[in-house]
Amino acid sequence: MTYVGRMTASQVMLLLGITAGSIVGLVFVVGWLNSVTYSSLYANLNEDEAGEIVTYLDANKIPYKFSQGGKTIEVPSDNVYQTRINLASEGLPTSGHIGYSIFDENQLGMTDFLQNLNFRRALEGELTRTIMQIDQVSAARVHLVMPKERLFKEDQQHATASVALKLKGSSALAERQINGITHLVASSVEGLSPDHITIVDYHGNLLSSGQESNPLAGLSSSQLEVRRNVEHYLQEKAETMLASVLGAGRSVVRVTADLNFQQVERTAETYDPNSASIRSEELTKANNVLSDKATDSSENSEEGSSETTITNYELNKTVEHIINAVGTIQRLSIAVMVDGIYTPAPEGATETGMVYQPRNKDELERLGEIVKNAVGFDDQRSDKIEFYNIAFDRQNLETDQKALDSMYWREFLMEIGQKVGLVLLFVFAFFYLKKKANKFFAQLSKLAPAVRTVRTATTAEPEIQPIVVEQREPTLADQMQETARKEPEEIAKVIKTIMID
Repeated sequence: MTYVGRMTASQVMLLLGITAGSIVGLVFVVGWLNSVTYSSLYANLNEDEAGEIVTYLDANKIPYKFSQGGKTIEVPSDNVYQTRINLASEGLPTSGHIGYSIFDENQLGMTDFLQNLNFRRALEGELTRTIMQIDQVSAARVHLVMPKERLFKEDQQHATASVALKLKGSSALAERQINGITHLVASSVEGLSPDHITIVDYHGNLLSSGQESNPLAGLSSSQLEVRRNVEHYLQEKAETMLASVLGAGRSVVRVTADLNFQQVERTAETYDPNSASIRSEELTKANNVLSDKATDSSENSEEGSSETTITNYELNKTVEHIINAVGTIQRLSIAVMVDGIYTPAPEGATETGMVYQPRNKDELERLGEIVKNAVGFDDQRSDKIEFYNIAFDRQNLETDQKALDSMYWREFLMEIGQKVGLVLLFVFAFFYLKKKANKFFAQLSKLAPAVRTVRTATTAEPEIQPIVVEQREPTLADQMQETARKEPEEIAKVIKTIMID
């Protein structure tokens, strides 16, 4: 207290401010450390389920709170998964999506009809859970129709499916995501084809495009995509090479590619008659007795023999099974435009600035050869190329560049001005508050009574030194309270003077 009593009024107020700030900061840090982050346990619950879950949480002393009008229950983030597991063991919530866990129950005495019904319910629940893993999907319902097996194939009906989706906010599903859901459901159900699946959104809009039922439409779309990719690839190759020679923005290349999407399968057999080889050979010998009926019987008969040879030859045979590639290039049409040369106007000329000059023929031919080599130009395919040297209109480009430069500098200067203004405002506020604080403490020092020190000395004998007893010095707070109690009008005048200044 003696140290505080020796401090000036401004030092005391500064000490009080630091102490109060430290206490507030400590309270804030302690509150932040003890804060609990809540996460959603279950959402879209009805009143009965919410009541059962709350009863379980109260019984196990798990903190919770409600949101979305009581339909969502939130618990501390650290307890979400453990609480869900515990609630699932209790059979809560009851309206959740049923999956293959339905077969964990006792199936004794269940008929085939109920078994098939449970299998369909489990399959629908598993598909619903999988579809809801997509970010844009907030809720989903899957309905399957699985007809009974028939004796004859012509009597067998196709399996069908319908999927209803509720999307988050204004988000929409991309075509590839819709196709993914379609093939997911089709691959999960036996005998279900993608063209028998219908997907609708929460408002009843049809999302499935039915491309699978029209293969020609899907093929045309893929053909167009392949053609665009080929054209873009060839254009980029040619433009990058010209940009390396002429500079960026000095050339334009456009390519039109005619592609062959016909898939031809051909089988050919060829024989080589000049390379025959013996496959098999058969030799037959026979003895014959020849007699001449016209001669005398007394003449001797001649005995003879005959030999027969059968030879089978095998010719070399080549069998070719050829399938032509799909998407081969049949013909290319290339259009190229290059800018000319710009040189400064000569002295004394009527024109000022840069003067356009066309490129010579040899240079254009060399550039044309570069483009041909880049895109794979082939005369045998009747490819065609058109090369033009023309002046590019750069007036609008220069105007846009100047506008962008001015906009950049304007934003840069505005940003610098804002930062300088904030610094000046901070400095002005600092000195202004410092001036007001000095004036306030000066007024308080005038009103505060002088600190008095009372000492009493008792002299019993001349040779004994007097003992000085120092009483407790009043603090600044005591002085202010005493002044306010005795002279409230003066305090009011001081406050009014500060407010006027």
